[in-house]
Amino acid sequence: MSRRIISRIAILALLAVVLLIVVGRQPGEFVYQDMPLSYWLVRLDNRSDTNARAAIRKIGTNALPFLEQTLRREDWPARRHVVSWLNRHTWLQSKLHLGPSAEINRCRALDALTCLETAAQPALPDILPLLTNQNFAVKIRAFFALASIHPAADLAKPVVPILMRALQDQEWTMRLAALNGLIALRPPPPEAVPAFLQLLDDANENVRQGAMRSLVAQTNAMVIPVLAKQLHDKDSYVVTQAAAQIGTFGAAAAATAPRLRELLDSPILTVRQAATNALAAITGQLLSQSAPTEEANITYNFQGIPLQQFLDEYESMAGKKVTLAIPGQGKILRMQTVRPLTKSEAMTLCEEVLREQAGLIIVHGKDGSLTAIAKP
Repeated sequence: MSRRIISRIAILALLAVVLLIVVGRQPGEFVYQDMPLSYWLVRLDNRSDTNARAAIRKIGTNALPFLEQTLRREDWPARRHVVSWLNRHTWLQSKLHLGPSAEINRCRALDALTCLETAAQPALPDILPLLTNQNFAVKIRAFFALASIHPAADLAKPVVPILMRALQDQEWTMRLAALNGLIALRPPPPEAVPAFLQLLDDANENVRQGAMRSLVAQTNAMVIPVLAKQLHDKDSYVVTQAAAQIGTFGAAAAATAPRLRELLDSPILTVRQAATNALAAITGQLLSQSAPTEEANITYNFQGIPLQQFLDEYESMAGKKVTLAIPGQGKILRMQTVRPLTKSEAMTLCEEVLREQAGLIIVHGKDGSLTAIAKP
């Protein structure tokens, strides 16, 4: 192919790109801190960018017209062909930069609507059709946006069957998104209860926990036998959660009282605290507890944290470095609090978890040093 023909093709491609930009431009874009809304939407790609989420919330409902248009907008019909052609001519691709596709823009708009939570309800008619989108990223974000809005059940009634089917999806993230979508409906549809009970045996812990939280919140007594079984689990994280939840049922869970009394002697502080609270709720009798002498404001929910990161947390409270005397690579620890802890309580809890789950004890040297060694 001659250079003249290549040049003409390049010019045509450039014109196509310009046309795409013109067609894709959306009017009415709100500006915050001298930056357009689209700038903040791109930054949402970074999940840890709290400033972008704060900016979206500050913009608030002013963002809705732009976001709703973005959800409806399709790619220019020739865009796919232009992208395909550029992929075959990488030398030109590096010089011409197409804007994001409609699917990417939809994902960003849905992320923004999720940030807006209930304020995004006017966009619900544009969100609901995307629950059946063929693009996984778009579909799951539509589920997230729906859950964050907490719509009245009658507004979302047409999509309840879609959410129910998604509970059987092969991807656990989609099952969890559908579960949260159903939980968010006000009130949750009654037909979801049998499905939630089945999810108590789901292969993924996040899904199991989500289903359990919903059923406990509804005080569905059918979960009491499941919680009673979990009180005997070898994992103190699971025991803590079960004890914290079973008190919700009060006297109906009286059969678990003997096991809860046994747990008052658990080597893990949070298990002892959860058992104490559960017994008080079940028996109606408060057990004697000494009032903390220092401020209690430390909470944890480590579903699975590497040992070194766990030690970093302990070191931040101790104000000293912990020397690990034995290899601890690959160890994952779990810990959850049931109420805010004081600093001394939190350090005690960390030491108890290290002993139970990592087989380590913290030795306090006479010189003030801290060393983690294997427990005898």
